[in-house]
Amino acid sequence: MKGVFYNVQPLLKLLIMKANFTAIAMLILLASVSAFGKKAELFESKYFTFQSSKQLNAHLYLYNRALGCKFTKKPNDSLAYYSFKDKYASLNANEVLELNSIMLYYRDSLTSKDLLFDNTMSEFSDYLSDAGRAKFKLKVKWQIEAFEILKKFQPYFTKLYWPGIDSTNKAWLNAYKDQILKMETTVIPELEKIYQTKLPPEKVRIDLTCYATWAGAYSFKNSFEHIIYSTVSRAHQGDLAIEVVFHEASHFLVDKLSDQIFLLAKDKEVKKLSNVWHNVLFYTTGYVVEKQYKSQWKKVEPYYVQMKFEEKFSDFKVTVEGCKLYWNDYMDGKIAFDEALKKLVDHQLEKG
Repeated sequence: MKGVFYNVQPLLKLLIMKANFTAIAMLILLASVSAFGKKAELFESKYFTFQSSKQLNAHLYLYNRALGCKFTKKPNDSLAYYSFKDKYASLNANEVLELNSIMLYYRDSLTSKDLLFDNTMSEFSDYLSDAGRAKFKLKVKWQIEAFEILKKFQPYFTKLYWPGIDSTNKAWLNAYKDQILKMETTVIPELEKIYQTKLPPEKVRIDLTCYATWAGAYSFKNSFEHIIYSTVSRAHQGDLAIEVVFHEASHFLVDKLSDQIFLLAKDKEVKKLSNVWHNVLFYTTGYVVEKQYKSQWKKVEPYYVQMKFEEKFSDFKVTVEGCKLYWNDYMDGKIAFDEALKKLVDHQLEKG
């Protein structure tokens, strides 16, 4: 038995060493993935997780620059020059060629896809935001190609642009997070009460970015509730910065409202009502946020007022008139949800 024991012992030692090595390797891998995810996360409040994702920012940066090349019809061999003028002097000939090919791909393959309304594009944003940990995998050919292109762009982005973009994102958050914390526990429950819908238990993810379409912010849901929010948008500074956060979060509350509006319309009337739910969303968020500021003895005009939506859009003006006549009474508890919406829709159809 003694001889058998000594023959087996080295094997046991080897197995133990292999098991320990595997465990250590797994811990290192998990730690690196965790660290990568945590690196993007900046701040959590009761309802939101704010982050600054390098991958997602790089994608949106390229997309925005490629749009500029597309709509101004720049020559194919000069895309790098027009896209990276501010850094062009620091690039060598090989770098220019590589950046030119990157821009060519984004211009010709991606700018035809809408960041919000193309589901494969919003899924790609989710994937980048989630640092590859998303429940779904890249499955469409262009997504896989674009991810490889992004890998090529990452060293340039990291060196030339990311420090400034990341600093801007963090500075924006530092400027407004205390006010978000102060207001969210009152504003969100009031919006939930108005829309008769609750936000999901998982916190809404807000990616702070260098670009978020022409609107400056947009929201969607694939595997999670996701807001893309540009910290450099001129309309997202000062008091309006807070309102836009709550406006985008409201997109995850309005299904009942929008469904009810379209149920009240006949087929030929649907087009007249196509924007009403969003108009009401703008009005409602502004109403609730303005009321909260008043409780702090502070006067702030809602986003739609400062952006002059009533002057720019006739249907928006009609919706605001209807909201003041009927929706306010509902929000103040004087009439029921269904009654207010019926009157609001009738007003829109009559005046719109």
